[in-house]
Amino acid sequence: MAEFYHANPERLRWIYQHTDIKRSPLTGIVSGYHTLPFTLIGPNDESEERPDQSRGSLKLTGKISVSPKLIIPVNPQDERFADIFPEIEPFMDPGLTTRAFSFSLGYRKNNLRVRNEHLAVEAFPNPDGELVDKVMDELSRGEILNMGVIWCPAPRFYPVSLERFIVSVLDREFR
Repeated sequence: MAEFYHANPERLRWIYQHTDIKRSPLTGIVSGYHTLPFTLIGPNDESEERPDQSRGSLKLTGKISVSPKLIIPVNPQDERFADIFPEIEPFMDPGLTTRAFSFSLGYRKNNLRVRNEHLAVEAFPNPDGELVDKVMDELSRGEILNMGVIWCPAPRFYPVSLERFIVSVLDREFR
């Protein structure tokens, strides 16, 4: 099982392809920086190390700011996942922190600036499918239109799934 969580390119591609955007925000990016609030849910990988406990889930919430306008960075080097997604408490897989952040599909890489804010990680005893249903129900009842919901197969690699989420919103906005 340890090789499943190793940050090799095939594994990252698998996570990217198996990320499921359950709900896209109804409002999107128009011009300048725009905020995309998200809830990312997936299985709790750590609970597999304790077989006596039921497999729970993890919920990450945050806000991504995206600029679709041309940005010329002060630092000409590519930004790393750790630069884009700084964490107060280390959660991201260490194999990802030094990887360069660039959209997997080569999506106008030079025209975007992405920032993450307010990342929170919570563990739940419920299976991830139940937690997705609960979050979707709460958003519907609260008539919250701007929140994206993402299912991630390996939450410690959440930046890969967030990249998929951003690409899906940008594809919709700039077709």
